[in-house]
Amino acid sequence: MPMPVTQDAAIPQGVQDPGIHHEPRRLRMASKTVLIDAESTQYPRRPQDAERITTKVDSAHGITTATPRRAPGDRAVRMASLGHDATERLTRWIASYSVVLLRLSLGGVFLWFGLLKFFPNLSPAEALATRTLDMLTLGYLAPQLALRLLALWETAIGLGLLLGVCPCITLALLFLHMGGTLTPLFLFPNEVFAHIPYAPTLEAQYILKNLVFISAGCVLGASRRGAQPGFHQGTRPQPNM
Repeated sequence: MPMPVTQDAAIPQGVQDPGIHHEPRRLRMASKTVLIDAESTQYPRRPQDAERITTKVDSAHGITTATPRRAPGDRAVRMASLGHDATERLTRWIASYSVVLLRLSLGGVFLWFGLLKFFPNLSPAEALATRTLDMLTLGYLAPQLALRLLALWETAIGLGLLLGVCPCITLALLFLHMGGTLTPLFLFPNEVFAHIPYAPTLEAQYILKNLVFISAGCVLGASRRGAQPGFHQGTRPQPNM
């Protein structure tokens, strides 16, 4: 409902009130009633994260100081914004360098394991690899020669991945090698499984980890086609303008 508000009307200029002596400029207002509709008066709502102004008045010197004060929810908003920015930067960094790190780590593993096979009795997979190569070559290659060729093969894959040279040939050698490493699961199932097919031995676990290498090779092959940063660059390709 409208509520009455009392407001004074000003006395015309030039007419002084004889009852006022110390404040000559003060105007005396005649009392009248003005109706104001309270429902029509709307106050804008303040945003939650807006600054609040705290006013301090020094009564001795008559100095008024306004001090800005943050709203209670502003700190949470700022923390959430910082977390979002950090996540976005980390995501951009991963998108730019994850494939490069994958290539280098995969190349390092191949180079390491390949060099071990050049020295007798250093590789834990030497005995299984020798038997597998003897089966695959039908006995035409001497075991030690076949093992040296396998070591050279893995070393070449590792160097190709680390240096980023001849990517197509490197990936072709990788996939051919991975296909050969899975054959003991079918050639010697009783030796690589304690209980076929759900309880692999340590040798079988050594072989099954090559599934991860195959997946990594697929990622590198896709990056070579331009889907992600690949062999020769560490940043995402820029869109054509």
